[in-house]
Formats: sequence, C-alpha cells, structure tokens
Amino acid sequence: MQLPLKILVLCTGNSCRSIIAEALANHLGAGRLQAFSAGSNPTGQVNPHALAVLARHDVPVRDPRSQSWDEFENQPLDLVITVCDNAAGESCPIWLGDTVKAHWGVPDPAHVAESGADEAVIARAFELTYQQMTCRIERLLALPLEKLSAAELAHELDDIQRRCD
Repeated sequence: MQLPLKILVLCTGNSCRSIIAEALANHLGAGRLQAFSAGSNPTGQVNPHALAVLARHDVPVRDPRSQSWDEFENQPLDLVITVCDNAAGESCPIWLGDTVKAHWGVPDPAHVAESGADEAVIARAFELTYQQMTCRIERLLALPLEKLSAAELAHELDDIQRRCD
C-alpha cells in the first residue's frame, strides 16, 4: 500500500465513534494515515462528549463535522472501516466499491449520553470508546503498511478487531 493510507471511517450517525477514530488516525498516524469520517444517516452535529474526550487526551481535531458518506463516493480510498455495533442491532452501512474493508464494531456512547446517565457515566462510556479506537489505530500503525498487499491488510484488520475487543 502507498502511504499515506487514505481511510474512511463509517458509522450511521457520524457523531461519536467515527469522529474519535478519524481524529486518532490523523493524530497518531503522523502522516502515515489520512483519515476522514462519514455516516450513512448523519446526525448533522458532532457529539460534544466525543470532542471532550479527544480534548482530555490532547488529540487535535480538524474541522469536525457530521457528514454524509455521499461526499466520498468518488474519492480514491485505500480502506473503509465501519464502527457500528452489530451486537446492539445497529444497521451498519455497507460501502460498495473496490477498496479494502474492515469492521471494528464499538458500542455507541451516544446511547449512554441520551439515556439520562450522570456525567461520570457518560464520560466513562466515551473514554471506553476512545481506548478501543486507540488500541485499533495503534495496532494498525504497528503494521508495515507500505509492504502489505490489500489481502494481507484485510486479514490484519480482522485480527486487530479481535485483539482489541
């Protein structure tokens, strides 16, 4: 694969998990990754708790916005990662296109925020999402990305999901 690896992180609403993953990939990737995020049914706003957890960890966020995946349909991408939680019965967007795909399911912390939980519980839910995404991105960056074929990368991405659960 040629660097920087262009990644699109997809979920349904593009307000929490995908925003956190995008910011982490761009920050930790230090030029090896170029990440974007989008949703199949974007909420239109970034969850403030997602921005807060990134700020607590000093992860810069470039112009975060909840946007539609339609904006990326004609862009060349190396990798599309879905982050919706199949275990919770979420319908996960399916990216049609000739690119490497991976699924890194993570429970949606927005549901905790919407449940009326207290701030400490909400902060813990977003922290868990942050830690899970950090684990995945760090393991991705530990790979010899420039030497992997698309098939090898797909295999490694599946392994990353299992190891970071």
